[in-house]
Amino acid sequence: MMKEMKRDNETVGRVGAMSKSLLRDTIEKYISGDWGSENYTPSTPYQVKCIRGADIDTVNRNDGRKVPIRYISQSSFETKLLNNGDIVLEKSGGSPTQSTGRVAYISNDIKENLGNIVCSNFCTAFRVKSEWHSKYIFYYLQYIYNLGAFFNFEGKTTGIKNLLLEQAFSNIPIEKILLGTQKQIAHTLTLLDDKIRINCQINDNSSNFFTSHTELCVFNFSSLNNCK
Repeated sequence: MMKEMKRDNETVGRVGAMSKSLLRDTIEKYISGDWGSENYTPSTPYQVKCIRGADIDTVNRNDGRKVPIRYISQSSFETKLLNNGDIVLEKSGGSPTQSTGRVAYISNDIKENLGNIVCSNFCTAFRVKSEWHSKYIFYYLQYIYNLGAFFNFEGKTTGIKNLLLEQAFSNIPIEKILLGTQKQIAHTLTLLDDKIRINCQINDNSSNFFTSHTELCVFNFSSLNNCK
């Protein structure tokens, strides 16, 4: 089991003491959310599936059954639809023991499952630059979240916690590695994730393996060869 990490600035510094980039350097484009309307209206005629913070875990399991149908405007339909490889991040929500910053990956499978997708306005989405692999960034963000680093970058309005996203991504480092290595790591973690997902159907306790072993080895040592 991975030991509980302290929620202070030392966590952020320790994650990437040797890093050459920041998370903000990986982002090509942000895509804002749109909750739209519950029903069709002349101003919101386009039907979409809208991913909320509550849907993040199930979407990562390729289960979109509870993702709600919403209706959005033509402008939003043209600018806010999510593509394969986009990452959805929960920017508002959390709890005293759970930070904001959970992420969902828009895979080809979930796209085929849900069709046209947007995220809610309690989330934001982004696309990564060509020199970064989106699935690698997704796993890295999961790792950062599990360390508790996002607790350091939260504000609170009207009782709801908000992730100070620009501040977080401007301070959290990430080591720049070759794109091919990113793809290799992401592919290996995806295979492990898929295997764990299957195992969890037999034994729920298997879900602890991913966070306790795989992430720690890969991102602490930046090499799969060290993951024993």
